[in-house]
Amino acid sequence: MFSINKVVNPFGSLIERSFVRHISILSSLKPSEGSIKGYKRLGRGPSSGKGKTSGRGQKGQKARGHVKSWFEGGQTPIYKLFPKLGFTNVTSLDLKELNLERIKWFHDKGRLNLLPGEVLTMKKMKDLGLVTGPIRDGVKILGDGKISFNLPIKIEATRASQGAIAAIEKAGGSFTARYFSRLGLRVHLSPNWFIQKRGRVPLQARPTKRKDIEFYSSEEKRGYLVMENDPYYQILKGAKEEGGKSSATRKTKKTKLELQMEQLENDFVPPQPKSGIIQE
Repeated sequence: MFSINKVVNPFGSLIERSFVRHISILSSLKPSEGSIKGYKRLGRGPSSGKGKTSGRGQKGQKARGHVKSWFEGGQTPIYKLFPKLGFTNVTSLDLKELNLERIKWFHDKGRLNLLPGEVLTMKKMKDLGLVTGPIRDGVKILGDGKISFNLPIKIEATRASQGAIAAIEKAGGSFTARYFSRLGLRVHLSPNWFIQKRGRVPLQARPTKRKDIEFYSSEEKRGYLVMENDPYYQILKGAKEEGGKSSATRKTKKTKLELQMEQLENDFVPPQPKSGIIQE
């Protein structure tokens, strides 16, 4: 901010004037501390880059409404032109693969920064760069490099091959297969995002499908339910035992003929032997 007290008019006389001119501070505006970048606002003038038509172009179907991604302009769509072959397994998991040789290479290069007793979780793998790209359903440990693997560390992931489990335990470490839902995996990988956005961290879900329960209750697969003796595993075990007993003692409905035969057996009285001595 500055002020001007004297101004010279075109005729050479001096005019006494006092006014203040403000310098714009728009260029120095900054977001508040701790704030998060918001979405791109549309229709806020041509200088914003998304003004006037807001990035929709000039007229047409896409400018006025939404067009489905599979729409092909009215012609016969491609999915109707060709036969259907194979199928898509909707229950399969999109797992990132991580070999033991990569873990050992990171250790040899001094990039495997683990504290004594610290577990190599999937979050730690992503932070260290062992696993890159989006992790959709989890990480699976594979056994490439199992012959030279000699790191006594604890590893926790979604799954692991039998060769990888044997190599980890032979080196003095341990492996635990832990279940994560889609939301639970996001919470595990980015807990700070949930704290900033929602102010809390959701609890981890338990497996509900039979396939998942059997997998994470298997000692051969090193499932966390049986390895950690989880209370949920005790509940499942007790329910399974109770279910077996109830099914064993369940009474089946009998036919009328079977009921009559049982009644006859109950009413039957065996003949009593005759007492006395028989003389010849």
